[in-house]
Amino acid sequence: MEVTSKKVSRQKNRTVCKNCNTPCKGNYCYHCGQATATRQLEVKPLLWEAFFSVVDVNQGFIFTLKSLCIKPGEAIREYIEGRRIKYYPPHKYVLLIGAVAAFFSTRYHFFSGQPTSGILSIASDSRLAGFWLYADTYTTLINIITIPVFAIFSWLLRRKAYNYAENIVLNTYITSQQLLLFVSMVPLFECYSTTPRYVINFYVVVTLLYNVWVYKQFFGFKRWTGVLCAAFMMFSAYICQFLLNLLFFVVAKNLDVL
Repeated sequence: MEVTSKKVSRQKNRTVCKNCNTPCKGNYCYHCGQATATRQLEVKPLLWEAFFSVVDVNQGFIFTLKSLCIKPGEAIREYIEGRRIKYYPPHKYVLLIGAVAAFFSTRYHFFSGQPTSGILSIASDSRLAGFWLYADTYTTLINIITIPVFAIFSWLLRRKAYNYAENIVLNTYITSQQLLLFVSMVPLFECYSTTPRYVINFYVVVTLLYNVWVYKQFFGFKRWTGVLCAAFMMFSAYICQFLLNLLFFVVAKNLDVL
């Protein structure tokens, strides 16, 4: 106890910043901003610091996740219009969830592990087996690099209301939630391992409905014509991104990149 109290006392009385050697008072250096009291590095605090530097609950990770599940369009519009302090930044959000999705996609082989049917039967040709393996291996990357494609189509819905960069943010959050849904399907794959195609079809349907729901809330569509227009743009974006990914796969395959 005596040794501990001496350490605390020395930290409180410390008046020189260890980072820039500036004499200072209080808990932080007024010159560089570093805390005046620094502790010896230990494994447990270091791991927690690494975790919170990524998740950073104080910046609203949990709040953002909940908002994007309950009122996604309104939440994204709030962020774009400037009320951002309570939301987790979109680029960090998609990278964090994408990292988790990447781990599970390579482990479970959602697309390449089983022949597709139903909704995906149009692309179940055996010649595309390599493409589905590519989709499993680079699930997160594929979703992230197609964000600009979806942003173009959503921008076309209301060109005067939101610029292209704001549509990038909109679709970044949407992509993050799609990847989150992707991860949440893992228990279903465990329960229905013999019929995974039904889980995949369920994922596709929910993803499409979620996109339409977000666009409806975000753009404030009141009439069915607006909703149908959003659905048309979304389907067009999906077809476009699929063809672009297929083209990229073919080119990369011919160049022996993959």
